[in-house]
Amino acid sequence: MSKLLLVIFLLATFPSFAQNARFSQLGTPTQMFNPSLTGRFDGKARFGALYSYQDSRLGTMNHYNAFLEYKFGRYRSSGDEDYSYVARSGDKSVIAEAKDKINDDLRPAGYWAAGLNYYEYKHGDAPLSGRFISASFARHFYPRRNKYWGLGVQGTYAMGEVDERRGNQYDREITGDGFAYPQGPITDRTGEKNYVDFNVGGYYGMVTEPVAFEIGGAMYHLFYPKVDIFDRDDEKQLRHRVTAHSMLRLKLNDRWGIVQKNYYWQEGLYLRSTQAINKDSMHIQDFWAGLEFYKTQPESNVNFSFGLYTRSFRTVMPYMNLYLGKVVNLRASYEQPLNFGKYNAYTAKRAEVALLLYHKRNTNPGTEFYRKVNFW
Repeated sequence: MSKLLLVIFLLATFPSFAQNARFSQLGTPTQMFNPSLTGRFDGKARFGALYSYQDSRLGTMNHYNAFLEYKFGRYRSSGDEDYSYVARSGDKSVIAEAKDKINDDLRPAGYWAAGLNYYEYKHGDAPLSGRFISASFARHFYPRRNKYWGLGVQGTYAMGEVDERRGNQYDREITGDGFAYPQGPITDRTGEKNYVDFNVGGYYGMVTEPVAFEIGGAMYHLFYPKVDIFDRDDEKQLRHRVTAHSMLRLKLNDRWGIVQKNYYWQEGLYLRSTQAINKDSMHIQDFWAGLEFYKTQPESNVNFSFGLYTRSFRTVMPYMNLYLGKVVNLRASYEQPLNFGKYNAYTAKRAEVALLLYHKRNTNPGTEFYRKVNFW
């Protein structure tokens, strides 16, 4: 049954066509993918930084991301005066500030979380660069012992700049989203564009020892902000971006567990402008699928996990995840296109590294693996 579920997850969200979103490690900057995932981690607070170096046939681009998340309040147990619970971690007890694993005794009501996210893409020879500052708020609910769901909202302030005097390296496959930049002969044009954007998302999941399951979705660009960086085309608006994810955790044996994740990203940017200077119908759609393997009975505080992902089955991405105790998490991936000569898209090679720091994490990732609800 477990193997059948895995096959269904891999096939049910097969992509149809097109180009791609920019990061390989979508599971690291979760606020960029679904605002309701703000606060979905084990612990009280988390800081993360991600760097992506991207190289396509038309140029290179640097992408930077940093985020901070914080949980508010201890989760509440139905009918109890004490709003915390005691979780066993090694030889000592800790007070869990939020629901991080299933619990047989208490029925928590949930908690709040807030997050800040910064994203920037730029390169010295690229005419277009962008910066995005986001604030997210999420509410996480636990109406049953092993079921949970959440909702999140996000506001983003976007800042774009064009300076064609810097150079002519411009490739939509590796240049970040958010601004409409009319293609044409590179001259010496300059311009700036700022706008405010709003996004919403949600998720639902449940956990048992053999299987854990989670699905979620989000919608970005709710009010269609105008994004023509030269303000020449009023039709150039950000159409809705729709994202979705699914997670399936399976028990292989007493020593190893598997986490299978799917991510879907559909971007409405560059959709049907009638102005001659911007006439195009670019429709970005992409899909990630992968497996991660975790050692469930680590003998030390160092826990190494690994996985393999693909983007629309046209790239391959080895993925490594190293946990150093309860505080430090290092992640690395490399994305290599397959048969890239056959496609105009999917030509970029991406090398990414990430550092995550946790505060008041309750357990190491492999400890009590089959009772956890957080795999981000």
